Amino acid sequence: MNGNDVTRALHELFETQVINHGDYSVVYAESCTPGAALMVGYRHTPLELVLVPVELTRPPQAGGDEPRVTARAAGPVSSIDLSNVATLADTGTGYRVETVTGFRTGFEVEDTARISLGASAGDDAQMLRQDQEAEDFHEFMTHFMDVLDGFYHVPEAPEFLEDATAHSLAA
Repeated sequence: MNGNDVTRALHELFETQVINHGDYSVVYAESCTPGAALMVGYRHTPLELVLVPVELTRPPQAGGDEPRVTARAAGPVSSIDLSNVATLADTGTGYRVETVTGFRTGFEVEDTARISLGASAGDDAQMLRQDQEAEDFHEFMTHFMDVLDGFYHVPEAPEFLEDATAHSLAA
C-alpha cells in the first residue's frame, strides 16, 4: 500500500489486533455483505486469512492541525484456515468465505480502493492504491481455493480394480 495517512492507520490497527502481525501480507477490502470494511491478512504457511473489521474516520482537530486518519476495530477478528473453512468462492467481483461455525462474509479487494472517512471530514474519501498487493492477494486466493479443491478430488480407480468390479458384476 502507498505510504499515506490511511495506510499508516490501517497498519497500526492490524498490528494491535493480530499478535503475529509480521507473518502476514495485508490488503484493504470493502465488504460485500452488511458490515465494516476489512483489513485482510494472509499467509501461505500455514495457509490462513485473518479478517479485521475496520472503521476509518478523520476526527476534527483543534488548532488548525491537519486531521489525522484514525482506524478502530469494528468487530471481532476472524481467522479462516484449512481447519475451519467451509466454503471459499470467487464471485467474479470478490470473494465469499464461510466457516464451519457459521461465520460468513463477502469482500472485494481492488487495485485502487475508495475509502470513505465519514461525514466529519471536508474531503470524505481517500484513494488507496494497492495494485501490487491486490494482485498478490488474488494469486493467494487462487492458491487457497486450489488447495481446497484438491481435498475433494477423487482419484480415478486403477484399471485393474475397474476390470475386477466389472467381472464380479457379470458373474
